[in-house]
Amino acid sequence: MNKDYDVIILGGGVAGYYSAKALRQGGRSVALIEKEALGGTALRWGALPVKRALDFFKERKGPREALLTSWQEDLRQLNFKLEENLLALGVDLYYGEGELLDAQRVKVGEESLKADYIIIATGTQATSIEGIEINRERIITHKEAIVLKDIPDSIVILGGNVEGVEFASLYAELGVRVTVVEREDKLLLGYDQDLVRPVEERLVEKGVNIIKGKAAQKAYVEDDKVTVLLEDESVIEGDKALVTLLRKPNFPKGIDRLNIDVDKDKIVVDENLRTGEKNIFAIGDINGIMGLANVAINQGLQVAEYILNKKKVGMNYGPLPRAVFTLPEIAGIGKQEEDLKGFKYKVGYCNFKDTFRGWARGIEEGFVKVLVDEEENILGIWQVGNLVSEYIGIISPLFNKGLKVEDLKNNLIIHPTLTEGILEAILNI
Repeated sequence: MNKDYDVIILGGGVAGYYSAKALRQGGRSVALIEKEALGGTALRWGALPVKRALDFFKERKGPREALLTSWQEDLRQLNFKLEENLLALGVDLYYGEGELLDAQRVKVGEESLKADYIIIATGTQATSIEGIEINRERIITHKEAIVLKDIPDSIVILGGNVEGVEFASLYAELGVRVTVVEREDKLLLGYDQDLVRPVEERLVEKGVNIIKGKAAQKAYVEDDKVTVLLEDESVIEGDKALVTLLRKPNFPKGIDRLNIDVDKDKIVVDENLRTGEKNIFAIGDINGIMGLANVAINQGLQVAEYILNKKKVGMNYGPLPRAVFTLPEIAGIGKQEEDLKGFKYKVGYCNFKDTFRGWARGIEEGFVKVLVDEEENILGIWQVGNLVSEYIGIISPLFNKGLKVEDLKNNLIIHPTLTEGILEAILNI
């Protein structure tokens, strides 16, 4: 027996979650199918839990034992909160693996669901690479790393990317002996070195061993230890190894039955995020456009708007706000100096300790950096410091319209606040 809906969503990560909310608020009937737990990588299996745990240390809430004691209950409450939010809106939840039967029907367990539209939001997952086989016990992914009831004495983190460095920050705060292995010559590739330096210095202060410019070639388990062989034939050992190197798409079961083009690592979509089946959309990491949670949320909301009002999807990810939730945090929007090689630009800095609010709060670390071209267009605003991710996101609409130095000089900023550091940085150019 079919159950009929306006929209079926495969995947309860942030893309599917926000799309479901918007569609229900627009009056459409929605079924959401989730294979494991609501929230996906962004909310349940990595990003948000890591940030919550790091906030524990940023806000100096107590010894690590206080965090570890409550951790599993915290994650259970998170899942309950997400489920409660969707059910309160009238979204029908189905737990299990959804299988595409045709362009309008999906099977989950013993249920057969039918809808006018289907949204695929199944995301990606960490995967093994040649020579490094994930076993989820000793050689692990972020899913196992976030289960803090099983903290190792030592861990080798393969990858100095955002995920790897965020976990390095967390495990170092928990007192674990951490080694980070990054094949490139610097951590956090894609971020200017003046932004990365305070994060790296904090890691070193916490005893993290950082190996750069050497790739991991092999990892294997022996005598309850993980041995990692590097390309120069040096060897590192740890109780566990966290792999953050590669992700693979979670293609839904039955996708090969339909007129949906897939690449090796994504579902191919058009400018409105539609697949070859014009009533089926693919949003979030599964479409391979950009693997960031804020992009996934935006796509979920825009596809909902397309279904509700036939409003075309507009993707402008140039002035994309970004953040790295380390200790200290990095956050910003727009261009960095790495992006501006060969162009003429100016840079202004302001240390938070030199702002009046920074002085009042006794802040010693962190700064604002502003990049400006010769016509005084603001090209980028970047910050390093505690909780700077909270200050930057709302600037995105201004960047989309074009932001100039005079715009900030001619508008009021609350005094005294740390946000005044942006104005001070401009005045220091």
